[in-house]
Amino acid sequence: MTKTSDQLSLSLRLKDATHMLHEDLDKGIMAHGLFSSSEKYRNFVKLQYLFHRDVNAAYNHIQLVEIIPDLAARNRFSHVCQDMQDLGLPFPDEEHTLDIPDASTAAGWLYVAEGSKLGANFLMKLVENLGFTEGFGARHLAADPGGRGSSWNAFKSAIDHAGFDPVLAATGAREGFLRVKSYMTAPGTLSPVSA
Repeated sequence: MTKTSDQLSLSLRLKDATHMLHEDLDKGIMAHGLFSSSEKYRNFVKLQYLFHRDVNAAYNHIQLVEIIPDLAARNRFSHVCQDMQDLGLPFPDEEHTLDIPDASTAAGWLYVAEGSKLGANFLMKLVENLGFTEGFGARHLAADPGGRGSSWNAFKSAIDHAGFDPVLAATGAREGFLRVKSYMTAPGTLSPVSA
């Protein structure tokens, strides 16, 4: 017997709700060749900076901190900022953070940020070929101290048992993927790279 969508855990519902967006974003990142040279990788780090700047406040959401005890330690924004400095990239002038009052929507955004850490294992291998490491230029791609799989499973378990509104959470997750895509396709976000 298969489970209906309202019997699925929240993390599975979010996976189902964002599958196409996630796949489209992954294809877009690879189509831009963001790991084919150190110059193009700088564009990827800028993209990461913009997204993690936006989601930064969700890692301090008062309700979520109670549900996910290590939430603040999971935040990679400071690592992305260090990577920007390592790579000599200027920080954008405008400050921008999300104002997500409800925990369910914030959990959806965090689903995107936390889930990206799994794919970062593959990306880390690509950037090492470009000369970047967990100690220089690719700090934000490093695994959480407990390991990628166990960290992701702990996050999923926390949101699956928190009683979040699945519709709001799915809205947040879709918004998260769409935000990254909007930055990737916005004029001026990805600098032209000389051949």
